[in-house]
Amino acid sequence: MVVRLRLSRFGCKNKPFYRVMAADSRSPRDGKHLEVLGYYNPLPGQDGGKRMGLNFDRVKYWLSVGAQPSDPVQRLLFRAGLLPPPPMMAMGRKGGPQKECYVDPMSGRYTTKEKPTNAKQAADAEGDEGNDEENATTS
Repeated sequence: MVVRLRLSRFGCKNKPFYRVMAADSRSPRDGKHLEVLGYYNPLPGQDGGKRMGLNFDRVKYWLSVGAQPSDPVQRLLFRAGLLPPPPMMAMGRKGGPQKECYVDPMSGRYTTKEKPTNAKQAADAEGDEGNDEENATTS
């Protein structure tokens, strides 16, 4: 029996509310579960933030015995500080080649690898020196 940590949906239409569950991987999404580990409310509250509550001791226990978190639960556990950031790369399309830009796990925005400004200035300076030498030899 493979145990997964996953979200089970509750709430009304257009007002989702999730519980973090430890469940058998073969059971349906809202079906039989082994233990309720916490909750997650994706709708912003009065303070504008999303609400999340986890029983850290039980989550650590299930992870220690080999439970596999689903992708959304893995992101939640990263935000709670229990797991390292999941590897996220931008995909052009499903099954297609991956783009070169990476996704910041905290904000979900694309990050680009740019050269530092000092390196650009150093490259420009090297290019200018080469032109000075060429001008000196031709004169």
